[in-house]
Amino acid sequence: MAGRPSIPLQPCLIRTDSTDYEEISHWPFADPFVTRMLHHDIRQRALLSNCRIWIYRDPENRCVGFGTLDVCSDYEQYTSGQPHPYIPLLAVNPTLRSLGYGSSILNHLIDEAAVLARSELSHEFLLLDVYLSSERAIKLYDEQGFVRITPDPVEDPIEGKPFIVMAKRVAVANE
Repeated sequence: MAGRPSIPLQPCLIRTDSTDYEEISHWPFADPFVTRMLHHDIRQRALLSNCRIWIYRDPENRCVGFGTLDVCSDYEQYTSGQPHPYIPLLAVNPTLRSLGYGSSILNHLIDEAAVLARSELSHEFLLLDVYLSSERAIKLYDEQGFVRITPDPVEDPIEGKPFIVMAKRVAVANE
């Protein structure tokens, strides 16, 4: 099934020491997990594994969301031991939810992952994990063609919440 049409957004690569990163780190997320990820995990990934971080601006130049993409081995058991593109975190500004920005952000991250996969820097599958309680996010990933690859939910040892792993083929094998 095809995803929703994309809202035109301007992606902008940022660093964790930028004022844009500081701004998104203070958005009023309902789930403290997002803030914790921004303050700790994403900073670590950016420092140690060159995780890419984009903010997305709408035509009025408002920062409406952000997305991250890493090449890692977090789920190598699903990629024959190969590094793979992985979305550690993506979010829409909590004051602008349900307007379709998440779909546009995800489309951009899928395109970027396809470039990585075609360049043979990573496996052809883009992976992500999502809490079962994030029903809207799961619906978005389903709409964009991601499939569940974990037969049963896994419990996050830090958050204590069940999550699933989803994947989407982003590169076509060379013929």
